[in-house]
Formats: sequence, C-alpha cells, structure tokens
Amino acid sequence: MESQVDEVKSRVDIVGLISEYIPLKKAGRNYKALCPFHGEKTPSFMVSPDRQIFKCFGCSEGGDAFAFLKRMEGMEFGEALRFLAARAGVRLKEYKPSPAEEKKETLLKISELTSDLYHYLLTKHTCGEPARSYLKSRGITSKSIKDFKLGFASPQKNFLFRFLAKKGFSPQDISLAGLTLTTNEGIVDRFKNRIIFPIFDTQGRTIAFSCRSLGDDEPKYLNSPETPLFHKSKALYGINLAKTAIKKEKSAILVEGNIDVISAHQVGTINAVAPLGTAVTGEQVEILRRFAENLLFAFDTDLAGDAAAKRGIEIAENVGLNIRVVELGEDKDPDELIQKKPLEWKRSIKEAVPIYDYFINSALKRFGPSGAESKRKVAAEVLPQLARLTDEIIKAHYLQVLESKLGIEEGILRAALNKYQGEGKETRDIAEILEKPLSERKASIVEKYLLALIVQSSHPPKALEEKIFEQTETREIFRKIVEFTKKQGRLKIKSLAKTIPESLLPAFDEILLLEIDEEILADGERVEKEINYCAQRLEELNLRTKLRQLSLAIKQAESTGDEAKITTLSREFRDLSKALLRPETS
Repeated sequence: MESQVDEVKSRVDIVGLISEYIPLKKAGRNYKALCPFHGEKTPSFMVSPDRQIFKCFGCSEGGDAFAFLKRMEGMEFGEALRFLAARAGVRLKEYKPSPAEEKKETLLKISELTSDLYHYLLTKHTCGEPARSYLKSRGITSKSIKDFKLGFASPQKNFLFRFLAKKGFSPQDISLAGLTLTTNEGIVDRFKNRIIFPIFDTQGRTIAFSCRSLGDDEPKYLNSPETPLFHKSKALYGINLAKTAIKKEKSAILVEGNIDVISAHQVGTINAVAPLGTAVTGEQVEILRRFAENLLFAFDTDLAGDAAAKRGIEIAENVGLNIRVVELGEDKDPDELIQKKPLEWKRSIKEAVPIYDYFINSALKRFGPSGAESKRKVAAEVLPQLARLTDEIIKAHYLQVLESKLGIEEGILRAALNKYQGEGKETRDIAEILEKPLSERKASIVEKYLLALIVQSSHPPKALEEKIFEQTETREIFRKIVEFTKKQGRLKIKSLAKTIPESLLPAFDEILLLEIDEEILADGERVEKEINYCAQRLEELNLRTKLRQLSLAIKQAESTGDEAKITTLSREFRDLSKALLRPETS
C-alpha cells in the first residue's frame, strides 16, 4: 500500500490542488498566498512545486497534499488518499481504513440515511402535511425543499431509532451521531415533530441537523450536539449550495437564520449562508475566506451595539476580508424584507455600506451628534473600531468624517484615538533585519535566508565557510549542499532533497519555502551580492561575540593580576576589532 501512497503523491500537483481553495501567486521557485488557516494581511503561506509541500511561516502549518486536505477539509488519511487517487487517476488496491476512518464513514452513512428519511416524511408521508403547510406559509418553494433537502421528524418518540436499528446500526453509533437520547423511557429520538434543516459540509455531506418545532415544544430552535462529524463553530448553513456562487461573486452574504438563507437563494442571492445561531467564529470566517474577498453582514440585530457581532467583524477584518453591512430598514430580518420587497433586498445588497460608515451612522442614530455627552459616547464607540485600521489613509478619512459629523477637530480626535492604538508586532522582514546590528536570535533567520538564496537560485556556495553558521541545523544542511555540489557540479533541488537526513528535512523544507524577492533570484549577480552581504553580517556577529568573550576574559585576568594574559588577550581584542571595522570601511 505504501508504494501506492507514493504513487499518488508523485502524481498529485499540490499547486493545482491548493489553488482550487485559495489564489496562489508565483514567488520565485515557489508560490505564495494568504494563509487559509489563520488570519493575516501579508502572505506567509508558501507552496513548493519542487517538493510538493506547503508551509505557513505565520502559524507553522505545513506538510504535503494529505496534510493540506486534513487541515482544510477535516479528512482522515484514508479519505484524502481516495480523494487524491481519484484525482490523479490512480486505481487503489485494497485499503484497510483505520478505526477512526471506519467510525467516520459509519456516522456519515447514518446521517445520510437520516436525512433521506426526514426528507421522505416531509415530501411523501401524511405526517409531514403540517410541516408542508407551514413551509408554504413561509414562502418556501418545492424547489427549495428539494435543493436544501428539508425534512420532517416524526412525532413518534423513537421512530428514527427503530428505522436505523433495522438498517443494522448500533445504538452507540446512532447516539454518537447526535440523533438519540437515553431517558427513563429508554432510547428516544432527539428530534420529534420538527421541521428539519440538514446541515452539510463544503463537500455536500450531511453532518448534522438544525430543527424548528411545529408545536409548543421548547426550545423552538434546536441544533445537533457536537459530534465527531459536527462542530457548530466550524459549520455554515447553506455553504454546500452557496460556495460556487461565493467564489464567482467573490462575496458572501451572512444572514442569521436558516429561512433567511433559503429566502435569499429563492430570489437569486445564492451566496448567502448563516452561522447556525452562533456568534460568527474564526473557523466560519476562514471557510468563507477560501472563496470570498468581501463579506456582507445582513443581521437583524444592531451590529454596532452587539458585542458578539463586533467580534465576528473584527475576526473577518483581521483575515483581510472587506466588510460591508446590508441595511434592512424597518424590516426585522432578511426573510421579511425578501417576502415583501425582493427588489429592495437586492438594492440593499448593492448599496451595502462599508463597516466604518455603518458604525458611525449607527452611533449617531443612537446618541445624536450634538451635546458634549452625546459626542463623547459616539467617539467612545467609534474610535476603538478605527484604532484597528492599519491603513493610515482610510483611518484619516474616517477621522475627517467624524470631524464633520461631530464638529470636533481631527487633531483632537486623533489624540483620543491614540489611547486605543495597539502595539506593533516585531518584524520578520529580512531586509529590515539585515539593516540593523544582528542579535543571536535574528542571526538564525539570516542563516536560513542565506541557505534559501543558495538553494532556490541553485547558486553553488563558493567562498563561504562553514564556521559562519552557528545553528546546528543550518550548518549541517550547508555541509550537505557543499558535498552535493562537489559530487554533482551543480544544485538540483529534488536530487539534493534525497541526500538530506530525515531529521533535517523540516528545516530544509522551511529553507526551500522561504520567500525571496523574484528580482533577486532572476539576477545571478544580485544573488551573489546578497549571499556575500548575509555572510558578512554573520561574520560580524561572530566577531562581536568573540569580542564580548575576550572582554570578559580580560576583566577576569585583571582581577587576578595576570599581566601576561592581559597583554595576549588585549592584542587579540585589538586585532578582532580591526577585522570588525574593515568590512564597514571598505
């Protein structure tokens, strides 16, 4: 089986695979993008076609195509293997799934059969008549019932359990799928006499259920519990039907309820999804960011006054999504607006306002623009939001908007803004690191960058000496590069990688994936100049380290009165000092 895994790996194009999820941009030998696994505004996610691997230098996620699918889609190894084999045209021989994979397949079968049964009860059985009437009264069409595979849970206490048990599934697995409860009356169905909204993952597989009671049962709305298949914070209602439209429009509309999603789809806004009654989470935002650049909030609550909604907006902004707000006017939710005035709904989407305009307008509506206390309240609500902005031009624009709305000078507002400003993060930019005196911690970054220059440009190390590398890993990789070059005469990445010991491969892959300016890699002279400059800076650091050690030794010799040692050490100190000054004055 191992050989087939290798065959699948060799045939899969990881660049093509990952580009189906996120847009990749050429960066020298590699490709780069905004990381799909954590929020960032500057790309740190790198993909190597040479090694068929990826790595994010922001969150440290990395690996091969299997690792990518596990992280992106939650696939077990066997699922990923079958998916990639089908993609690469490899016919797999017998594959024995792991116990975890077998359990997941069982739960998926249970969920799919349950969804089929609920849909049958709604559309074909007499017990589904009240649910059909309710959906019709809400304007839900037969097409939507089919597209969203809506269903109905029988009022009988264990109708579903008996159905699944006859299909051969164990009580334990049915319970693990979140479909039954154990009570004094025995095993009973979790959902009874409810309209069923199946929840699908991005691959279109049934993973859970969202329900609405038809009678007086409480709670009115109920979701499946957390299961091995379903984590509410990672799911979005309607994503299976919306993802293609979201990708095409480069925009997602976030509404609050399941019926809001269905109503939106019925009038052609197919890029609408809902967060299943939760505050918007980072995981949900990450799913949307795979497909969208813009996120439109069409919530019925006041976003400016809703702390949970604000948190969702902040998460979305931090990962680089453009945020706008769909203003619903006097209507309480998207469904109500769509049912009464569908054209008004579409107009509201087209005229969605930037989030900071919304924050300012909302605060002014609630507190008013006049009076010292009202102005203080408006500023106290809006300025913390503006403080998150990293673009100074946009920040200045909104400060000017506030100035005109409140009649307060921009300078005063900016001074008030300063107390909300966050601390800047430490830079990892190699150019900035090289401009300043190196610390031992920053030297490790330069060592990796130096090796990355050599490997990615296939530029054999000529005059470099092993001693400039203080880190064990980089020094060992440098030795392997030198050995390989002596034998082969030139650098070939795939062949070189085969000579790297298993223990050093993670460090080697990181070096291979480091981003280097394409203009440097394209110019042999610039590559050599950059290599020499890095080497010079590392040599300077080594000299400064030795000078510190000598200075300490001289002080110790002085404390004991050892004049001969003081003379010898002082001569070494002078010679090293001259060597340190020489590169700067040349």
